[in-house]
Amino acid sequence: MAALAVSVPLLASLAVAPAVSVAPPLAPLLAPPGVGAAASAPRADLPRIRWRDCGRRIDCGRVDAPLDYDKPDGATVGLNLLRVRARKQARRVGAIFVNPGGPGGAAADFAPYAASQMFDRKIRNRFDVIGIDPRGVGGSQGLYCRGRSTASYPAFAFPDTRHQIRVWRAFDAAEHRLCAGKRIVDHMSTADTARDMDLVRRILGDEQASFYGASYGSVLGATWASMFPDTVRAAVVDGVLDPVAWTTGRDLADGTPGSSLPSSGRLGSEVGAREGLAAGLAECDAAGRQDCRLAGDALARWDAVAARLRSDKQAARAIGFSYSDFVGTTLGLLYGGDLDLIARITFRAEKQLARTAGRPATGEPAQGDGSLRRLVREARQDLADSPFPGPYAASGAARRPAKRLYVDGSFHGVLCTDGLNPTDPQAWVENAERTRAAGGADFGPLWSWASSACAGWPGSAADAYRGPFEMPDAQRLLLVSNRYDPATPLSGALALQRLMPGSRLVVTQDTGHVATGTNKCATAAVRDFLRTAQAPAEDVACGRSRSPF
Repeated sequence: MAALAVSVPLLASLAVAPAVSVAPPLAPLLAPPGVGAAASAPRADLPRIRWRDCGRRIDCGRVDAPLDYDKPDGATVGLNLLRVRARKQARRVGAIFVNPGGPGGAAADFAPYAASQMFDRKIRNRFDVIGIDPRGVGGSQGLYCRGRSTASYPAFAFPDTRHQIRVWRAFDAAEHRLCAGKRIVDHMSTADTARDMDLVRRILGDEQASFYGASYGSVLGATWASMFPDTVRAAVVDGVLDPVAWTTGRDLADGTPGSSLPSSGRLGSEVGAREGLAAGLAECDAAGRQDCRLAGDALARWDAVAARLRSDKQAARAIGFSYSDFVGTTLGLLYGGDLDLIARITFRAEKQLARTAGRPATGEPAQGDGSLRRLVREARQDLADSPFPGPYAASGAARRPAKRLYVDGSFHGVLCTDGLNPTDPQAWVENAERTRAAGGADFGPLWSWASSACAGWPGSAADAYRGPFEMPDAQRLLLVSNRYDPATPLSGALALQRLMPGSRLVVTQDTGHVATGTNKCATAAVRDFLRTAQAPAEDVACGRSRSPF
């Protein structure tokens, strides 16, 4: 899941789909199909995928899907696809659909990475790997909203002052106004994307399909498996969100209704981030100052830097690093498990803050640490290079209002359609402080504010699926989680496993977001499961892939 300061493309394919058109009847798509005859040629009553060769065993494609599956004879939306073809077509087993998360991640861009970096040759030989940009994302008529506005782009990762809250809310209102009335905004639910996946499966003539989804992709996987259980061959969800928390929310112990809480602030992500930071900086302490110059109560030193940046705006301006940027950059680096860079940035910020107060810093910078500005640039480049949509940390002072705004509404278009949210914007202010006090610390406000645009979101939720999340024969579902995931905590995987008894869970001891491709044990379990569709006999406990120091 992505926590956004402003709605910008993260892995976006910037191609825009053709305008809405009219397609042939698709009435048979209204009911989830069961497993039928062996794979065969596509049925005549289904639309055709228009494939073109994009080189290196890659096909680019487009297909027209119903804009509204309740009106199969009506308008359509053009979906953008990319397929990495199985190397041995004569022995092809089927398709593996992939989704990198977000919401707002372009699955078509992700498919070649998944095929080459996450899957092995045995999978590539016998499976097509297919990414479909979810409707409203990337090349599937992305929700790009443009127009005149007096609002400013927020130049901070989340608001922490009254002025920043006003700027943030003004931007939310501008996003509402600019995105309202676009036809796709009423049809961006995860359920519609699951229906699109099933449409493509049927066009391909396959009885069943496999799936790999990361982060928000776990919500798509759980939704697809619940809506179309008979068509699931093997589904992997990695970095797992609780789909109940995502959609309706779970009531708190004090009786507070889950639906009264902002959707991004009820997932437990802030607790996962805090636990991940604490675990990682404990390793810094264990490594000692020779390998980690922040060693010596490293977490308390990080907290002290955050507190100083929050309370002393003059000092923050002096070193060119705001409180919200510090927290947002830390979270972004936790996604990749880059504790070393977190420690170096914190150490350098600590040193520069001490200079602003005329006090000596503790220790000297490690050789090669460089300036704070260079380290922050390095961190932002790491975030930009990640294959998974991650948090966006803005920088610099608030800019003047732009005459025209360009907003990527794909993140909110999905998030706000799927989940019940408060209607009063003040709920986000209150939840930011609730999650800060309830174990999320500085990450509580960051995660809470990510969904603030959902108050008054202009899209319709008529087609959303909000449960039940259940699947017969759930051994066809494999859950994967890092113990210290900063965005999708282990609690999300445990919640989904309770909803779908019989599913298997792979847990690593790593810090970082998503395990496949980074933890060898988890990667092997995922590959074996996708290749054979045979679940492990029991849950799998994996160790740590590497020390960050």
